[in-house]
Amino acid sequence: MKKYLLYTVVALSFFACICANRKQKTLPGMHDLVSIEDFDEKAYGETRKAEVVAIVQKAAKSLEKDDLGKALHKFSHDKDFMEGSIYVFAYDYDGICLAHGKDNARLWQNRIKHKDAFGVPYIKMMIDKAKDGGGWVSYQRENTSKVSYVKGVVAKSGKKILIGAGYYPVSKRDAVVALVKGAVENFNVKISEGESSRSAFSEFSYPLGKFVIGDLYLYALRFDGLMMAQGDRPGLIGTNAINYRDPTGKFTNQEIIRRLKEKDTGGVWIEYVSKGAPKKAYAEKVVDKAGKKYFIACGYYIDTNRKKTVDLVKRGYTYLEKHGLSEAAREFSERRAKAFRYGDLWLFLYDYKGKCWAHGKNVDYVGTNRYDVKDEDGKFFVREFIKKAKGGGGWLDHKEKNSYRFVYVEEVELGADKFVIGCGIFPISKPESMQLLVKGAAGYLRDEPRAKAFEEFIKRDGRFIKGDLEIFTFDFSGLCYVYGNNYGMIWKDMFEAKDEAGKPFVKLFINAAKEGSGIVVYKENQKFKTAYVMRVDKDGKSYVVGSSFFAK
Repeated sequence: MKKYLLYTVVALSFFACICANRKQKTLPGMHDLVSIEDFDEKAYGETRKAEVVAIVQKAAKSLEKDDLGKALHKFSHDKDFMEGSIYVFAYDYDGICLAHGKDNARLWQNRIKHKDAFGVPYIKMMIDKAKDGGGWVSYQRENTSKVSYVKGVVAKSGKKILIGAGYYPVSKRDAVVALVKGAVENFNVKISEGESSRSAFSEFSYPLGKFVIGDLYLYALRFDGLMMAQGDRPGLIGTNAINYRDPTGKFTNQEIIRRLKEKDTGGVWIEYVSKGAPKKAYAEKVVDKAGKKYFIACGYYIDTNRKKTVDLVKRGYTYLEKHGLSEAAREFSERRAKAFRYGDLWLFLYDYKGKCWAHGKNVDYVGTNRYDVKDEDGKFFVREFIKKAKGGGGWLDHKEKNSYRFVYVEEVELGADKFVIGCGIFPISKPESMQLLVKGAAGYLRDEPRAKAFEEFIKRDGRFIKGDLEIFTFDFSGLCYVYGNNYGMIWKDMFEAKDEAGKPFVKLFINAAKEGSGIVVYKENQKFKTAYVMRVDKDGKSYVVGSSFFAK
């Protein structure tokens, strides 16, 4: 009990500002979420990695000691092999699923040719890794990156088995590595199928494609410097970037190539300065059928955050008031303007009719009216910028480039005219992702017929599943309509359901939702879980819409 209470206090400290504002019927602005920065992504990742390796080692010992059927049954059903969102899976070397702690429907399926969202046959990749001594593999699962540790084991019966377990990383560093590794595998598959290197690289440069996630994109160079792919600025393809150097004088691409020439396998990290901000990039080498060598890379800005986002808006606000509309708009839209660009942070400026006056990312938007433009979730995001600015400004979100973008806006008055100035950031963190997923689901349920919304919530690879983050939905009587992709829970009365600590967690969901929104901590699969819930009133009925993750 003491452990439960202590954990509850720690978890709630992440969301103190949310709880203070939970009577709001929408997700509070990001100014209410600053305590989420206390979430230690590095410690979270290190803990998950250690737990994954430990559970795989335990499964290996079970296979070596127990009869095969007994061991495989444990992996699929015994809670000793499930810790939070971590579970054991097992395949034979032909690709047939023998055990799966999350989804027994996969048992006996031959998945050797099954591909992830990047086109990588990841089961085959795991088997190859196991045959080569085991280790870590990265791939795409359920709309996000997953990292698994796999090991080849000779069972007591003499049969060779692949066993593994994985987790969903939460940091941009992990996301960068996963994106590059996915691209490398995609390239290798296409080359093995007879495609040219130019064709294999082409998909990486599509700005709206699956290899662009928020502010993360790929670029690829041949070892002589020829640009083969560029997910942010495709116009650079075909140019030579061998002599590119950052403001400190570092020849970044030359260094990547030199270091990769010294390695047979694996990748390299490089630090440099880009757009006035420190950046880290990860790169791996690939080789085509003709023996030509290339590298595929992705980078992220290591210290862009919400504070710098707000500071940039306030600096732009001051400049706009002092220098006027024409000069400020020109300065904000200039890609080389160091004063109003910091890494992936840049400014935009709209009038209240939706006309774009400045855009630091895409100058083609300047002069166009974007009042009726929708984001990837169908939201009129420019209208929301304007509404938020009229209401005093603050944070809001919208979906762009396969990710949610947090945007800070303020109102600016220039004589009789009013404008909205803003800047956005693409964060990747578990708490933020959870809350945005819930907010998106709540809005979808309000806007769409109930059955359509619930159908979308339970789709295995649908838009409302992101790795181990899934949506659950109850009405206020405790009747379950959605519980992730666990279809067996649908129509179950869970009002009296208790968690592993004896807490009536569904009642707690309902009580929190009655206040508009809130945080609930409960125990499942031997771990404490943090849930965020919201209330949705629709057709005379009240619902709880929520999601949760294992925070410790």
